[in-house]
Amino acid sequence: MLIIIKPGIFSVIQDAGRFGYQQYGVITSGAMDMIAYRIGNALLQQHNKPALEMTLIGGQFQFTKETTIALTGGMMQAKLNGKDIPMNRAIPIQPNDLLTCGPIVQGARSYLSISGGFTIKPILNSTSTYIKVGFGGFQGRPLQTGDAIPYERTAQRFKPLQVYTHNFYKARPVRILQGTEWPYFSEQAQQLFLQQPYTISINSDRMGYRLESEQPIAAANTSQLLSEAVTFGTIQLPASGQPILLMADHQTTGGYPKIAQVIAADLPYAAQLTPKQSLTFELVTLQQAEQAYLEHQRQLRLLELLVAN
Repeated sequence: MLIIIKPGIFSVIQDAGRFGYQQYGVITSGAMDMIAYRIGNALLQQHNKPALEMTLIGGQFQFTKETTIALTGGMMQAKLNGKDIPMNRAIPIQPNDLLTCGPIVQGARSYLSISGGFTIKPILNSTSTYIKVGFGGFQGRPLQTGDAIPYERTAQRFKPLQVYTHNFYKARPVRILQGTEWPYFSEQAQQLFLQQPYTISINSDRMGYRLESEQPIAAANTSQLLSEAVTFGTIQLPASGQPILLMADHQTTGGYPKIAQVIAADLPYAAQLTPKQSLTFELVTLQQAEQAYLEHQRQLRLLELLVAN
């Protein structure tokens, strides 16, 4: 068991997501930062195993069985039995070891992956936590003090490979594609959307980031617009003129005009932005978006091969 001594602000079990059920109103969910999640699993030579996603503040955890863990994502100071341990590297664990994860000082979300994953029964083919409905993960909710999450004892040891992730998270504009309703906005509104900076509101969560700017974007002429499917990274523009960036726990449909779509390669970067942090957008082509995605996939696949061989 992993005993939760301190749960942090918001710690939940996530995997790669719950796919194939949006038509029934069930969200995909899954890890906000899929790069960090995948690196954690890669270091332990596994794929799509449940991991613990910690937001802004880590927590304190005690292990009851031998295993190996990896901490990835947002940088934080982590100690095992009072001694510093590195992130992005496999760490052997013995029974009664105490892991203390401090505040995340660079980024917003960190991941605790464990060899074999947490042994949680999947619901609709996923162990991701669906908070609003209350299923998946550990009892369908964020972790609390005293919770005990099961995992299997494993004595397998892994390469002490140190992974450097700076290239994934270098400060830059968030790259976007034109959204479905981009042509509905005036050229002046489009340029304002691209040129001004935005601040992430404190009223942001796994469902979406509310973005604040000095000048609202003028509403588009979408009087006939019907509610339709949205996805992770869709940027909606409600009547207030302040954009909403949909994140991993986004609703399945939306009726606001979709001015832009964050490219898949930049979703992990966006997931590590914190409330009150500023961001800008950069419009790119579909070809550039595909190249960026393929480059990330190439780097992750190379890591998986290095650890496995």
